[in-house]
Amino acid sequence: MDGVEPVLYPLLRRDLVAQGPRYVVQIGDKIIDYNEEFRLFLSTRNPNPFIPPDAASIVTEVNFTTTRSGLQGQVYVDSHNFP
Repeated sequence: MDGVEPVLYPLLRRDLVAQGPRYVVQIGDKIIDYNEEFRLFLSTRNPNPFIPPDAASIVTEVNFTTTRSGLQGQVYVDSHNFP
């Protein structure tokens, strides 16, 4: 992914509407059923993806890339936090 499409914002914000015993969300011009078990993961190879400020407030960015020195630094810091 190169960015978060605005059409996904209602889903990301969980702008749900109750219709009887079910919940629905509007994506574009379609209304679809919402399942509580649904999870959305977006991934990119871009080390610095642009996430607009309005999307940054409703998504969690996780950087799974690390270098050997970065990992060593994390281990060093963590090991020195314990008595």
